[in-house]
Amino acid sequence: MDASTIRTLSPTTHRQEIYIFGNEKKYLNFSSNDYLNIGTNEHLRNNFLEQILKKQNPFTKNLYREALFSSSSSRLLSGNTAPYTRLETFLAKWFEKESALLFNSGYHANLGIIAGLMQKGDCIFSDKLNHNSILAGIRQSDTDYFRYKHLDCAHLEDLLKKHRSSYKNALIVSESVFSMDGDKASLNDLITLKEKYQCLLMLDEAHGTGVLGENAQGLCTEEKNFLPHIDIVMAALGKALGSQGAFCAADKKIIDKLINHAPTFIFSTALAPIQVLWTEFLLTQNFTHILEQQKKLKKLLSEFSLSSHIVPAVIGENEDAVNMANHLREKGFFVLPVRPPTVPLHTARLRLSLCADMPKEELARLFSEMETYKCAVNG
Repeated sequence: MDASTIRTLSPTTHRQEIYIFGNEKKYLNFSSNDYLNIGTNEHLRNNFLEQILKKQNPFTKNLYREALFSSSSSRLLSGNTAPYTRLETFLAKWFEKESALLFNSGYHANLGIIAGLMQKGDCIFSDKLNHNSILAGIRQSDTDYFRYKHLDCAHLEDLLKKHRSSYKNALIVSESVFSMDGDKASLNDLITLKEKYQCLLMLDEAHGTGVLGENAQGLCTEEKNFLPHIDIVMAALGKALGSQGAFCAADKKIIDKLINHAPTFIFSTALAPIQVLWTEFLLTQNFTHILEQQKKLKKLLSEFSLSSHIVPAVIGENEDAVNMANHLREKGFFVLPVRPPTVPLHTARLRLSLCADMPKEELARLFSEMETYKCAVNG
């Protein structure tokens, strides 16, 4: 096996604010999805733990009893305690839907939603660069599926014209902000096509929620409120929102079907209740902080004329991407190479994840180091 394709676990010890530590060194972390620096916020963490130890918060008098470190069960058995239903009620209201359902991760959510909702005899239309979890859900659903060229709604319409009438139910699924390149779906076009061809529309907001939108919902409310036209929204809690897990927001009919058919929901031990309480704490008591961090990140991006918090530096070959990543680490930057099969062959890259608290001087230094290295290598 080519050594440049072998993955290993990075020997890091811990994260603190914008840094990651390993090998007795401190690095600026450009490989985290903690876009708003909430996951490493010590002040928030201390406040949360203090509430638990005091055994109360504004929403429940049973906080200490609720704050278990394990659910020890699936939600359909004995794991459906008060924190889950309380948070799901909030999430549904936040995303302007009838209901919401928690999953253990974004991967679990995408796989479970698609496999639980669609079945043999249905069809799915998926962006060719959608996340692996979406493709895994499609394959497990045993439906026919068609992949349209990345962000190419003209190609999507060609496929809809050719195939839609052969199926009773159809789903169009896309990421909002694509995880590798940071480019964005055209929601106007997707909604036009979903309505014209009578499809359900599912939007994966894993990398949009928290970062985009007037109320931090994601791309779905960035330019205007598209939520009434999007049937299913999947949003992650473990990226910009600094917690763990994910959720689906949709009509009650869809959520009820997922409770009964989504394999990753039915057959999984639920998230730890204390993790659910942490998410509730962030979204209900610290939402102003989320919006402030969102504004701060947008300002940083504007100062560098960047359109996304995910910045790809496509290198090409695996070995070249690994070498540049190693060089940057020597300069104090933790930037990991992304290689096939995560990305297509010959498009190995460095994926820069920018966060709200990153000093602009350090970001400028990173870009300078990358340019200097490329000039040195290319002669």
